[in-house]
Amino acid sequence: MNTHKKAPGYFVAMFSCVLAIVSTICYGVLFQKIEYKEPVFDVRICVILAVAGIAAAVLLLAGERTAGFAPAVLCLGSGVAVMMFVKMIIWPVADTVYGIEPFPQFTQLVTCAVLFVVTLVASEVVLYMKKYQSN
Repeated sequence: MNTHKKAPGYFVAMFSCVLAIVSTICYGVLFQKIEYKEPVFDVRICVILAVAGIAAAVLLLAGERTAGFAPAVLCLGSGVAVMMFVKMIIWPVADTVYGIEPFPQFTQLVTCAVLFVVTLVASEVVLYMKKYQSN
């Protein structure tokens, strides 16, 4: 009987799932009420990232056969979320950089951007890590 134990990749993948949920909550809480010239909040970003994080966690918890798909799901979800976030914040960032009209919540913007990018990078790294190892 083959028994497998969890490898470091499993834990990094689970961390990425938790990070995706934290990023979703952070973006939803910080950006939902921000008013600017153009919208800076898109609920689809929250939905995509939350679904990707939850689906990846379920795939990891389901076992060895499905664990390899979890990072791919997380990469797809976090990658799409990052691109959508960039699309939403391009004008506030440009206005601030060029001194046209400073975006007052720039700290919140940087916080969410860092969380989104760290989630994407962690999910990319875990693609190449073993989730389970043989005893």
